Amino acid sequence: MKILQIVCFRKSFNFLQSSISKISFWAFLVLLVQDLFIWKAIADTGQVKMLAMQTNGMPLDQMTVRTEKGNERAWVISERNSYLTFRPASPYSFSKGSKLYLAVTYFDDCYGRIKVQYNGKDRKNKSPERIFRGAPGKTDQTVTAMFLLDDISPEKQSGNQPIIRIGLERAKGDRFVILGVTLQNQPFNNQQFQYILSSPWIGTYNGPTVKPADNTTLKGKVMVGYQGWFRTPNDPEARGWVHWGDIQNGNYNVDMWPDISQYPKQVLEKAADIKTLSGKPGYLFSSAWPEVADLHFRWMREHDIDGAFLQRFVSDKFCSISGGSEWVLANVREAANREGRIWAIEYDVSGYADAKILETLKKDWKWMVDTFGILKDPNYAYENGKPVVFIWGLPFPDRNFTLKTSNAVVDFFKNDPKYGVYLIGGIPGNWRKMDVGWQDHFKKYDAVLSWMSRSYADDVADFAKLGVIYYPHVKPGFSWSNLMHIPTGSTEAYTPREGGKFYWNCLCDAAKAKVDRLFIGMFDEYDEGTAIMPMSDDAPPTPSRPGLAVQFFKNNKFQGRPFNTSYADIDFDLASIPQFKGKVVNGFGIRWIGQIKPPTPGEYTFTVEGVAGDRARLFINDKRVLDVKEFGLSHTDSAKVMVDRGEKLLLRLDYSPASTVGKVRLLWKGPGIVSQLVPQSVFTDAWGRFNNNEGHNSDWYLKLTQYGKEMMLGKRPEDSPIPEK
Repeated sequence: MKILQIVCFRKSFNFLQSSISKISFWAFLVLLVQDLFIWKAIADTGQVKMLAMQTNGMPLDQMTVRTEKGNERAWVISERNSYLTFRPASPYSFSKGSKLYLAVTYFDDCYGRIKVQYNGKDRKNKSPERIFRGAPGKTDQTVTAMFLLDDISPEKQSGNQPIIRIGLERAKGDRFVILGVTLQNQPFNNQQFQYILSSPWIGTYNGPTVKPADNTTLKGKVMVGYQGWFRTPNDPEARGWVHWGDIQNGNYNVDMWPDISQYPKQVLEKAADIKTLSGKPGYLFSSAWPEVADLHFRWMREHDIDGAFLQRFVSDKFCSISGGSEWVLANVREAANREGRIWAIEYDVSGYADAKILETLKKDWKWMVDTFGILKDPNYAYENGKPVVFIWGLPFPDRNFTLKTSNAVVDFFKNDPKYGVYLIGGIPGNWRKMDVGWQDHFKKYDAVLSWMSRSYADDVADFAKLGVIYYPHVKPGFSWSNLMHIPTGSTEAYTPREGGKFYWNCLCDAAKAKVDRLFIGMFDEYDEGTAIMPMSDDAPPTPSRPGLAVQFFKNNKFQGRPFNTSYADIDFDLASIPQFKGKVVNGFGIRWIGQIKPPTPGEYTFTVEGVAGDRARLFINDKRVLDVKEFGLSHTDSAKVMVDRGEKLLLRLDYSPASTVGKVRLLWKGPGIVSQLVPQSVFTDAWGRFNNNEGHNSDWYLKLTQYGKEMMLGKRPEDSPIPEK
């Protein structure tokens, strides 16, 4: 405001200098007073109230609504995806292309995402750069959302005033109640919004540091894999329920529910309408908040876990590539320094293109060194005098990287004179069966991690022969029933934890093999049931709905993320495949999954009708009862199944079509039932499971990790029985 004041007075003084001989003193005084009023008007534009306008430019009336505070006046949007136009209630002066800050106060009785649009300096529609509390969550409280409007420009038709369009992108047809809108040229005094406005990943870390006992070697240390990929709708990224699942519709991607008892209240978000088994509202955290990483690294310190490999999933959205945000990267750096832990980057190359991987990794690591200042971090991990980098996935066949590209990646990281590192490679557990070219590739790493291998003693010996350091991988179990929509009760892709016995046996076997370091996979991966951080015994009930889940895969190996939907039965016209209608789909896969409840016990015969040339596999109770390599002219095949009284059958039908012509049907006959289509009434889409602590405290797996480290270091016998607590 002082700058504006000086400008105003300078205009008066300049006028006086040029016109002193032409005007009287009184004329100058009038001009000076006028200038003062102009300055006051400009100063008053620090904050301005915004009014909703009708299409004819007249103010839009408010209506009376009921909030938690009683009756209030508000603007209400009731039509799906509609907008209200807001203009300043009084003249507002600002520079074209400047930053302004918008606050929208609303009564939070709906779901969705607030949509804000305005003119950018290029006269095109623009959305806010940073958002806080922009996703209503039906808390029935008055909430204020805050937005950074970057490069905003006035609109001529409004008298060069800012015009802002506000609406709600809804998943449900709820109303959106706006109680007030303000605009100002300074950030709002809110700690979380101030953090969202920052870019803590730019530049060297200069905060408080507790130096680790030793960051010069990984020998003797226990490191965890840290995903940091959970998001909630109102976190700094504002992307919604990422990695938790379709929370608003009660569908989950995780097989573990977090114990939230130690999380700060401000980082927890109400999980839509979800209730846990005890009837309490569900709450979830976002890894994008720094307080979450602080808590996780505090748990590491308390249980003598030395540090973490931050999983960095290769993407074009990296800040180094497209200027994207890096909240978790900054959070992990700060948390490691606060808690005296070490940390290192682990690139996961899954899903990235062979043609781009080398240049992307080069660009990102150079950004890490030159802009992020990673080598100036006192808590970054080193080995043999070099910074540690872990690259996971290059040799895996289903990642589709060529040997030539993979060797070039390793060559850059190991041998670049400025950016060279100590390189760890994540390789398949069946690495011994791979061809000679890949065998030579393994030797190029400084160290290797054999994924999910439990042959610790053999691995120690065989990698010693290759001249590389061996990093054993230990996990506490495995489960992705919710993520993959596996029927409730199924044992498919499930490694039970057995109250920690499975994990403990892995730790014992690794210690007996005389390993000198451990990789725990993972610290926070609730998605695949591999997390060691605290989980709750009070999870929500797993879903159960009529019908069957149907998944459409873009390959006949049923790999990758499918398109998910549901059907009432299995009577399917191949021409109605959602994403490929009317096209030949060689290499496509369709999967039906759910439960069947036969009406009476006895023997049932299931028959699959298919199209000549297609393939089908039918699984009942996780057992393959039918495997049609190729339907012939009869287009049918059958399997007999015995059913006990009251038994529910777990069903999975995998079908690989060669075209989009014909029908797929599932029929049965049994006690009192002639051959017919399996009726809709017996199908249930019931899937998933949530792991629990099986009678232990929620930090049980953190404690087992600490005890396992003691075994590795010889402070506890290698064949110790699993501790009682």
